Amino acid sequence: MGKWAGILSYVPLRRSVIGARQHLRMASKVICLTLGALVLLGTISTASAQNTLIPPAGNQRTVTLACNPFPPSKIAQNATLPGYDIEILRAAFATRNITLITPFYPWRRAYFLASTGQVDGLCSCSYLPEREEDMFYSYLLGHVGVAFYATGETALQSLEKISDARNMIIGVVSGYSLESTARAAGLDVLVVNNEATLLNMLLSRRIDAALSYKAPMEYELHHSQHTITDINKVHSKVISNNPYFACISRQARDPKTLLRELNNGLMAIRENGLFEKILARYGVTSEDSKN
Repeated sequence: MGKWAGILSYVPLRRSVIGARQHLRMASKVICLTLGALVLLGTISTASAQNTLIPPAGNQRTVTLACNPFPPSKIAQNATLPGYDIEILRAAFATRNITLITPFYPWRRAYFLASTGQVDGLCSCSYLPEREEDMFYSYLLGHVGVAFYATGETALQSLEKISDARNMIIGVVSGYSLESTARAAGLDVLVVNNEATLLNMLLSRRIDAALSYKAPMEYELHHSQHTITDINKVHSKVISNNPYFACISRQARDPKTLLRELNNGLMAIRENGLFEKILARYGVTSEDSKN
């Protein structure tokens, strides 16, 4: 009986050992699959990492410029075509061995982060004297048209400059320099969050006209996926073309050196033709933005 007891006790023990080995093999496979997935995810996320606050691996300096959605010069959630301003800035910094990260925020949030030194600056900004207290301006990035938009052409006929719209209710996107310009001109201003809302307000006749930068408004009209109807009723009239720049925060680490590096990079890619090649990917040229 003692012999059989030993054999019987051995059988479950043997089964336990075999079971343990099987579990161990399964666990090893799970670990391998998990590690493989992590490597794959790391590879996939590389393209979009530039639109996050996570710096890439390497010894080069990393700079973060906050961007606001402003298509087609700055396009959020598009790693393939992030916008020509972003591509130009990345190329300029790359000539100086500097990696650029470009997270997207609403304009007011982006400006706050830059002015307080939480990021190194802004992808772009137009000139306002009061901004010089917070920012250094780079060399010229481009021009952006300023236009009035209205339903029908009649309302636009008398508008040659911003102050001509004093007897109208004018919609403006919050935070843009156009808001302060319109208020300074004495306009009755209604502020909205974005261009899509601006179009809806215009078509529902809650405003008489919209004052907007042409590039993002035209993108919203013709390229954005939206459910806005009667788009063909919207007409525009360009009243000016304003220059814009990249801005380096005065609170950034060694901001004057960073500004000099950026300006040198911008000169380099203009001289070697890369600047125009990037614009061409988006169907525009430097001359187009002035018209």
